[in-house]
Amino acid sequence: MAIKRKSSSKKIYLAIILLVVLIAASAAAIIAYQPKVAGVTVGVHVGDTFTYELKGFSNLTSIEAVETPGLSQLNDTDYYQVTITGVNGTVVSLDTLWRFNDGTQTTAQQTIDLSDGNTTDANGFWPIYASNLNVGDLLRPKGYDSVTVNASSVMDYANSSRPINYMHTGGESKLMTDPSGSTLRYDSIEIYFDKKTGMLESMVWITDYNNPEMREVTTWTLVDTSVWAVQ
Repeated sequence: MAIKRKSSSKKIYLAIILLVVLIAASAAAIIAYQPKVAGVTVGVHVGDTFTYELKGFSNLTSIEAVETPGLSQLNDTDYYQVTITGVNGTVVSLDTLWRFNDGTQTTAQQTIDLSDGNTTDANGFWPIYASNLNVGDLLRPKGYDSVTVNASSVMDYANSSRPINYMHTGGESKLMTDPSGSTLRYDSIEIYFDKKTGMLESMVWITDYNNPEMREVTTWTLVDTSVWAVQ
């Protein structure tokens, strides 16, 4: 009987050890696949300006397709300028000036927390991130979307080269204006942003619709900044 109890105790002991090892291995695997959380450092300063060229294109593959109002207006843009007006911890304030070829213009203000992406204007400028992010780092360390830096490279400019980060994200959703719920849209967004300042360098936003079928593309390209010579 004593031998049986000893054997049973040994099996239980080994089972406990195996369970602990499996739990530890699983925890290590989960940690290994978690995106890295980087500190949030603001790379822009009050007075910095960033100027963009905006373009919009559509491919209406269905005869029933109608271009989204305002898309072609992007092609009437003279320039879109972002000016940093304030930095408070991880919160950046900015003014935007959208000037059109006919001389008219619109202005707006925006405040964005680089730690989580929260903004005061849901329709305002948003592609600005923390500085010195590396591949695998979360773009919004305290946010909810879990989007990370996909790649890093070097961008050559007029008189200098600067490190640049790249991210790609996308998703499918139902078009809320269709009560039947049969219209779907798929958004694919590719963004390059300057690693040192965290500021948008270029963006391509592609939206595909299934009912009716069409594709719309919006592009942003940095053409000038007070921080470095672009052209």
